[in-house]
Amino acid sequence: MNNKIAKGLALLLFGILLCAGSGEINGTILYNFGDFPFAAIGVIVGAVGLYMVFSDMAE
Repeated sequence: MNNKIAKGLALLLFGILLCAGSGEINGTILYNFGDFPFAAIGVIVGAVGLYMVFSDMAE
């Protein structure tokens, strides 16, 4: 497996983790800050990961 593909998969999994745990992260870590859009950041990180994975396969 290529290094770029591995990094893309790691970003994709991290994005899924942020999306899945956004409610609990806001409730435990940022309880006095307000709601931070961890799910939106997770979607962006996951999209970058998908791009890194599939852009290398086309080459």
